[in-house]
Amino acid sequence: MRGAGLPSTDIALSRETRVLVGAVRWFVGAATEDDLVGLLGGGGLDWSRLFEQAEREGITGIVARALDSLSPREGLALPLDRWRAATRSVAVSNMTSLSELAALRAMLRRGHRPMILLKGAALLDDEYRGHLGLRPLGDIDLLLRPSDLPAVTGWLRDRGYKPVSSSSPFFSRGVVSFDLHTEIVGSEWVGLKGRAFRLDPAALWREAIRLEPHDPTTLVLSRVHLRLHLAVHALKHSYSRLIWLVDLALVLRDAPWASLLGEARAAGAMRPLAYAVSALDTLLGRLEMPDAVRGELPALSALERAFIRLVASRRGMETPGELLVAFSIPGAIGKAAYLAELVFPKRPVLARHYPMTPSWLLYPRRVLRLVSLSLQEGTKLWHRRGG
Repeated sequence: MRGAGLPSTDIALSRETRVLVGAVRWFVGAATEDDLVGLLGGGGLDWSRLFEQAEREGITGIVARALDSLSPREGLALPLDRWRAATRSVAVSNMTSLSELAALRAMLRRGHRPMILLKGAALLDDEYRGHLGLRPLGDIDLLLRPSDLPAVTGWLRDRGYKPVSSSSPFFSRGVVSFDLHTEIVGSEWVGLKGRAFRLDPAALWREAIRLEPHDPTTLVLSRVHLRLHLAVHALKHSYSRLIWLVDLALVLRDAPWASLLGEARAAGAMRPLAYAVSALDTLLGRLEMPDAVRGELPALSALERAFIRLVASRRGMETPGELLVAFSIPGAIGKAAYLAELVFPKRPVLARHYPMTPSWLLYPRRVLRLVSLSLQEGTKLWHRRGG
């Protein structure tokens, strides 16, 4: 990435947000220490607000590293202790999660059952160079074959993990959580999403690579599939955490563009890839990629460009991304059908999501959930309208 400027001047950002974005830009090589000093100088920075926002964005470790890089400079009063403590806390939490993952991996090796590590856990070694305090995991996402799901859920239950509901694939125990998947585009909730993003499950498993040479059962997605999955996942959450944009910035800077574009076309993921590039361009500086590749990406409509501006303004809203998936579905009828299913999923899906709710109350409960979600997102937009 290149260019030292911050996002377009017509996108209003608070000073704290500009500092966070500046720290991220420094981390991915798009800004210099002098740029950071310029953002921090002058006084008036609300350090408590900066810290809280960094925690929400998942980047306390990155900001701490940026501040540490400035500590030798004179004239800067930097509250490093709090940031260093937060980085250590992230590292300890991640070590606890990885210890549990190691135990699960051992069980799977004994049973010759493969799994694919997804998202953050798959990026720690290569993209974050093993620095555990830089990339909070939150939960560990695993792609499993459907036939292996009972063995894994049984193992988790035996170790005291509890699902959030009786049919949920999300298991927690203390600070450690596992999110179990049998597909990676979200079609378990909205079946028509599979019409938008057609990542072939057989190809995912066939082309996956070993995380470590000696372990044939712990895999990560291929270079191409990993990048497409990160783009689709970040879109689902509207890039509402900066750490997801950091992930994308790190993996796209050395992307195999020819094969990536080919797979994106085949999988229907050209628009999520275009959104990711546009969001990185707008917020973190122009992504370095061949001009010919840029020309292959689809042009964005006015509505899609407004979405990118919303992402750059850091409102923290999560729902618009799911709505934009409709642009990746061919035909007006297909788009309308997807939106209808997104708002009101099929009854069996709701029954799995709300296992204790009587059948006749499933859709009324869904309506209440939509109202609550609308109020939450509206409140975020209202309270953060100034950046």
